Formats: sequence, structure tokens, C-alpha cells
Amino acid sequence: MDVSSAVSPDLVLEATQLVAKSSSSVEIELDFARPVAVGGNPTFDSMSTPLGPTGEVVRAEVTGNAKISRKIASITEEVDVLASEAMGELVDSGTGEAQISRMLSSGLLGREEGRKLVPTRWGITATDDTLGKRVWDKVRFLPSLDKVLVFEAEYLDNRFHVVLTPGSWAFHMMEAWTGGSLWSETGRVLGDWEEGSPRTKYASRVTGAYYSARLGVLEYLESIGRSGACLIWRDIGPGYWAPVGVWLIRETVREALRGKGRKFDSLEAAIGFMSDRVSSPNELRKSWFANRSIQMRLDAF
Repeated sequence: MDVSSAVSPDLVLEATQLVAKSSSSVEIELDFARPVAVGGNPTFDSMSTPLGPTGEVVRAEVTGNAKISRKIASITEEVDVLASEAMGELVDSGTGEAQISRMLSSGLLGREEGRKLVPTRWGITATDDTLGKRVWDKVRFLPSLDKVLVFEAEYLDNRFHVVLTPGSWAFHMMEAWTGGSLWSETGRVLGDWEEGSPRTKYASRVTGAYYSARLGVLEYLESIGRSGACLIWRDIGPGYWAPVGVWLIRETVREALRGKGRKFDSLEAAIGFMSDRVSSPNELRKSWFANRSIQMRLDAF
């Protein structure tokens, strides 16, 4: 479909939008242009959940009852609200990021004349980025943390260390693909960061995982009424043999921050503690975040 078809959807897109608005699974009948092969390997993507058999749809009809909340119904019918504002209202009403990104992808958000279909990868990142910036705008005015905190969590052979430090906002995410993992035979470390305010240039090394992790951190800071800076180290082991989407990053970071963090008097002490627990301690010690405090800042004068 053309990206601008959201302004005047056909029957197939209307059915897609109805499914996207529903808070539960919906029965749907599909007619395909040609037989669809069932079986074989699913399609994997680092951003979204695995996909099964696919084919060209020529007819789609929702045959079950779609459960649509009043808030979602009113937001999608409102044609003068920006997509970013709509996302904020939806998340405040309890709508999850996954459903918001589906609604964005299917052209249900934004002003009527500007509504567009959004590729899934872009929709997920746009949702996490927009919601993260919204929370950051509140967090930046809060009093700073007074201790360095380190949190840990592990899921599907992904091990996360989340470091929170006092001071103005900065965020650095590092991903270590250990030897024998999905996309690295010998191992490699990637990283992206921002300082002072949310980045405007796409995090091309860590990609969508960056924005999902940042959202979880900002939510936590808002919940405790504090501001600060953050370093996330993610070790990805060979047991993570199939990517399941960036929800893993978002939810595992949230799970880590629900735990009881270890307290340290300095970032150096926290880095020393982590050095025995991560796959590439030298990369950690040489990281931008670990060395940013060494540089003289203007506010020191």
C-alpha cells in the first residue's frame, strides 16, 4: 500500500486498522492472491517479533468482535491532534507501547490530512523515542540522585547492567555481542550516547534497542522523582539464537530497575564492580560514559 493511503483507506486497510485498535486478538478472514506455504522457518528481525507465513492479501474481513477502549476510539477519531500528543494521551490511559506502535504503523495517529502508514521498524522506534522525550521533559527538572546505583537483570541469555549516576542527563548504551552469538563469531562491542538532551540523530549502532532501553530508564527516574545520567551494558550470549524484538530490551531494563540496586560512592567504584561481571571489561573502562567525568566541564568554573 502507498504510505498516504491512510487518508482514504480501502477495505483491507480498514480491517488492519480495526485489528490495530483492538486490545485483544480478533478473528479475521483473509483471501490471498496465491496459495501461502505453511511451515518453514519464520522471518526474524531485531526490532519486531518473529513473523510466520506471509502472502499478498486481496481481501480482509474482521469476523470477530474487536474490543476497543473508549480512549483509543476517541483518539483515532480526533483529526486535529498531533501523533506525538496522541501517543502521550494513550500511554497515560494505560495503552501499551506495542499497541501504540501498531496504531502508528497502520496510519491511525496524527492529523487527518497528514496520516501515513509507517514501516514497523520505524513505528516501534518512533513510539519509544517520542514517549521517552516526553518523560525526559519532566525528569530534567527533578533533583539529582545522590548515589551511584547499579541494577542487573537477565533474560534469554541477555544480561543487562544499568548504572545510574548523579548529575545532568546523559545516556550511553553499549551492546557486547559475545563470541558465537547471533551476529558475531568473534565478539564485538557497539555503543551510542547522548548528553544534555535526547539525541536528534538516529542511534545507528545500537538502533532501536537504544530508544527502548532509554524509555525504561526515564520512566524509573520519573517514578522516584530524581534526575541523573545512565550507562547500560548489554551482554548478548550465544543462547540468544533468534531475535524476538526490542520489547525484550524495554522489559528487561524495566525488570532490572524494579530490583534493589547496589549503591556506590563513585562511578569508578561501580565500574570496578561491573568489570568482573561483563564480557569486555576493557571496553567498559574505555567507554565514553566512564571517562566523561574526567573532562573539565563549564559548570566547574
